[in-house]
Amino acid sequence: MRRIRHLKPVFALGIVALAAAATLPASVTAQRPGGAFGGFATNPGVRLWDALDQRFEGFSERLALNDEQANSAAVLVADFREANKSALGRYDRMRAQMRDRMGVARRGGGGGARRGAGGGNAQARQAMQEMRSLVDQLGPAFEVLHRDFSALLSEEQTETLRNLLQRQRPG
Repeated sequence: MRRIRHLKPVFALGIVALAAAATLPASVTAQRPGGAFGGFATNPGVRLWDALDQRFEGFSERLALNDEQANSAAVLVADFREANKSALGRYDRMRAQMRDRMGVARRGGGGGARRGAGGGNAQARQAMQEMRSLVDQLGPAFEVLHRDFSALLSEEQTETLRNLLQRQRPG
């Protein structure tokens, strides 16, 4: 019985992931392997944003950006951040919540999805609605970011970018 309690948060996350996957528009998942949820997770624009937002200098060094490219990329990042400020704030909060929930599930903890009367289902519905909103708003913006950033690069840098953004499969 105790083991089943620990699986409830994992089950709740699975439901949220499936619900989010069902809400993704075809444009986000088109031409991307891994299904709908995997399509958003492997969206090169999403992965590019994560790299540019969290580790710009190291990422630009790995791409061997010259000064002009680095300056143009910095302007592109600042403009993207300003244009999508509200949605990016929600995106950051949702990523942090998912990391926290997955950390609790990995450690065998529980309670996050069980708190309150029916809290897990309400939390799952709320997370699903927020994910749907984020995908609707940011999916196309991430794709434009990827296109515009790629336009700054040489062919060799574009290949390096593609390799850097490839989703690494565990195993």
